[in-house]
Amino acid sequence: MASTHLYKRRIGPWGLGARVTVDVRAVDESPCEACGVEGALVRWVPPRGLAPAGARWMAFEFGLVAGQLGAVGGGERAVLVRVDGWEVTVPTDYQEEVAAAAVIECLQQGFGIRGVDIGLSFDRERNRYGFIWDGAPGRPATTPAPAPAPAPAPARTGSVSPAQ
Repeated sequence: MASTHLYKRRIGPWGLGARVTVDVRAVDESPCEACGVEGALVRWVPPRGLAPAGARWMAFEFGLVAGQLGAVGGGERAVLVRVDGWEVTVPTDYQEEVAAAAVIECLQQGFGIRGVDIGLSFDRERNRYGFIWDGAPGRPATTPAPAPAPAPAPARTGSVSPAQ
């Protein structure tokens, strides 16, 4: 059975929020679109429309709780976590880390997964929330590469007449 959770935090001038729906079950076969969690019999299916950075944070989170999720399958069957719903609530700002925090809290409340202690602070200078995962800052293993610099605009030719 699926569980829905509304993640909301506000300690700075703006807040964070997202609504997530998660279903966890033991399976004999996982769907082809499922992503694996390294070193575990846990597979997960991201929601439609999730940005790549959000997907990396969700994958990071599943790695933090993979051992507990694996117990759902008794250690012999694969466990499929399907993120059926994902919505960033308005009016809030969004940071990619919210994808991990929202899913962890949903797993805690809906499925008894102890999850991870999530610390939160607000850095006024950077105007950004800082997340601490079980007492240490963490990041997904693969961080996005910086975007390439835009190509210079082509040179224009011709004459320009002064405004009259």
